[in-house]
Amino acid sequence: MNAVKIITMTEIELETLLDRVCRNAIMDAFAQKDDELLNIGQLCERIPGLTRHIFKNLVAKAKLKSVQGKYSFKEVKAAMQSH
Repeated sequence: MNAVKIITMTEIELETLLDRVCRNAIMDAFAQKDDELLNIGQLCERIPGLTRHIFKNLVAKAKLKSVQGKYSFKEVKAAMQSH
């Protein structure tokens, strides 16, 4: 039979643990899709012709979703090609 254990931790420790677990789950999901979550600077470096100004307009037009300030490389690239 499984034993039940009680663990005590501070609210900050719990918040940090949940944040880390969720971030890892999101990164794993994107890795399975052969995709990456990149910040705006990284996207501008990897996609020729993309500037911060163009990116800002692209987010509004294509309604790109941010995950803690990062965006899907594939979604941004596809949005660049279609707009």
